[in-house]
Order: sequence, then C-alpha cells, then structure tokens
Amino acid sequence: MPETAGVTRDELRGRWSALHHGIDPTSMPFVGGWLRLMWAGGRVLHRAHVPPTAVTAAGVASAVAAVSLARTAPLPAAACVLGAVVCDGLDGAVAVVRDRPTRGGAIADAIADRCCDVAFATVLARSGTPAPLATAAAAGALSVDTLRRIRRVPAKVTVAERPTFAICAIVACLTTAISGHPWQYRLVGGVWVGATAVGLAQLVRTPVGPQR
Repeated sequence: MPETAGVTRDELRGRWSALHHGIDPTSMPFVGGWLRLMWAGGRVLHRAHVPPTAVTAAGVASAVAAVSLARTAPLPAAACVLGAVVCDGLDGAVAVVRDRPTRGGAIADAIADRCCDVAFATVLARSGTPAPLATAAAAGALSVDTLRRIRRVPAKVTVAERPTFAICAIVACLTTAISGHPWQYRLVGGVWVGATAVGLAQLVRTPVGPQR
C-alpha cells in the first residue's frame, strides 16, 4: 500500500474522515485524487516543519492578493485564487499527516474559509460584477455555512462549496483578461448566487442533526 510520511493511504483517509465529520472521501468524485496531491504536499511541509496555521494564513494572504490584483492584473489574480484553494487543502493535509489536529487550528481554518469566501466575492466585484450581485454572492456563501451550523449538519456537502466559489472568481478574472463584456460578469455572479440558493435548499431539506 502506498505510504505518506510513514502511514498508509487508508490511514490518511481515516484521519481525514475523522476531521471532516465522517465524510468518506471516496464517495465524492475527484476528491480522492485531490487529497492524494494534498497529502503529498502535506508530507513535504511536515518535513519542513511548517505548521498548518502558517499554511492557513498563507491562503488568506493569497485571497487578499487576488482582491488587490483583480482589476489591474487579472491573470495573477486568478493564480492567487487558485493558490488560496491549494492552501486550504494543504493546511488540513499537514494536520492529517502530523496526526495532531487542534481545536484552535480548526477554528482558524473556519475563519479563514469565510474570509476567503468574502475575498472571492470581492474579486467578482472588482472584476466587473455589479456590486449588489457580488454582495449577494458573499452573503449567500456566509449563509450556507451559517445554516449548516444552525441545522447541525456539518457533513452535508452542497453545490455551494469552496470549489464553486473559486471557479466563479477565476472565471471572472479570465473574463477581465480576455473580453470583459458586462453580461459575462453578471452571468458569473448569477451562477454563484444560484448555486448558493440551491445549496441553502439542500440544507433546508436535510434533517436537523442531533444536539451535542
């Protein structure tokens, strides 16, 4: 069985699942391959003694950089969005490889995730998406996370997740670099808001989780 930092891939899957409310990564398309890449990167960072919180901070910094670059340097901005997404995967990967997750790290990761969601929506606004639509996108992303916590269904995965938001932000940047037609920015914003509406509906239809 292939190993990462001295443990088998099955052990890494088990650790990841334990940190993500029992979700089986093999049950979701493309997730397995993505995690294998992240675990390989996590092994490198672990050997370099890079703590997960440092990777989390780097992800937020990359998202903020995307905001500042979106209007004048859209291609580097798109790369920064992708960098933020990679950091979001790597910080958890380092924790899984080290097998020493902490509550403080989990809280920092959750806060960083929400900061990145707002940053990605701001990228839409700075790229050309109308401000009301970009604001609705940011509010929708925050609402999905809030409703998931209220209904106590942390393991429920919806269409309104980080990959969807990141793709919308990257497409907005590429639109600025290639064409910049106003309708394209409205379409990207509409896709984001539509995805959050569907995500909220998915959460509403999910039975409330047990009290802790």
